[in-house]
Amino acid sequence: MLQICREKQVQLSRQYQDNTLAHAVIIQGIEGSGQNALAKWLIELLICQSPLSLTHPHESEAVSEACGQCKACLLNKADNYPDHLLLLADNKMLGVDDIRRGNAFLEKTAQLGTVKTILIPQAQIMTVAAANALLKTLEEPTENSYIVLITDDLDSLLPTIVSRCALYVIRPVIGDALLSQLDVSNSDDALDSTGSMVSNTITNYVNLSQLPELTDKAVYEEFQAFNKSYLDYLFNGQSEDNLLSQIVASKHSLRWLEKITCNILREYYLDNAIEQSSLIVQQQMSVHVFNQIYQAIITSNKLIKSYQQANRQFVGEQLLMTINNIVRPSI
Repeated sequence: MLQICREKQVQLSRQYQDNTLAHAVIIQGIEGSGQNALAKWLIELLICQSPLSLTHPHESEAVSEACGQCKACLLNKADNYPDHLLLLADNKMLGVDDIRRGNAFLEKTAQLGTVKTILIPQAQIMTVAAANALLKTLEEPTENSYIVLITDDLDSLLPTIVSRCALYVIRPVIGDALLSQLDVSNSDDALDSTGSMVSNTITNYVNLSQLPELTDKAVYEEFQAFNKSYLDYLFNGQSEDNLLSQIVASKHSLRWLEKITCNILREYYLDNAIEQSSLIVQQQMSVHVFNQIYQAIITSNKLIKSYQQANRQFVGEQLLMTINNIVRPSI
């Protein structure tokens, strides 16, 4: 996975060797893009007491690596290194008490080495209060301390947080080998209101945001189940409870709603309008209806992203009610 991040590794290694590494680093990338591996490598490097400088085959510039053998490395592997803190949320949100615990940790003198490190693997779930508490530390960093934040949604972080960190964006290459993992099967089609099979068209178009379902079989299966529920609700008015539970449970659900709706529109405009075989034509629904649905989904997604403490259950219920009113307006 680090091969994807080699350019960023080289860049960070150069800064590490020149003692110009930023006190706070944000690594941004969608799930599965290698951001976790890059953060792990960087933390291990900062902890190591005897780092190595290695030149990989077919590469001209050396990359710094943790030795893996010193006392600090061995303690870190055993999760017993005293000068590193992994900040995980106790619940669905990373609260102000979590960040204050991190701030207090940095204020103490290092026990073993000279450097103290904090890793925040889901920075996007910080509450506003937590972000403001972290901001104070970023503005007045303690000596020989490093904070590494990982996020898959940079827009959810306060601009003031982003501006005080060095930002590294991971953009993985998606090639034929990756796309081949997306198995489009007619067995996954949905039933329309007459009991006939509806073509599963939403997997015909892929982009970088779809990496989780392209690389993780469990996520892909979850996506297929979600697709069936959404199409069943959209065209038949059924599976509402099942769809709502999936919207609440999955962090990918609102993105999936966008994807499925957008690809139905794409199919109509790009592929099947001439043959009159798109889902829009089959279900005798207008393009205007789908545009309204898409805008409602975008609005709900913005609400969730803008307010980390937004009630996902309530947002989901309101969205499904809106979709139902658009598709089946009361007469």
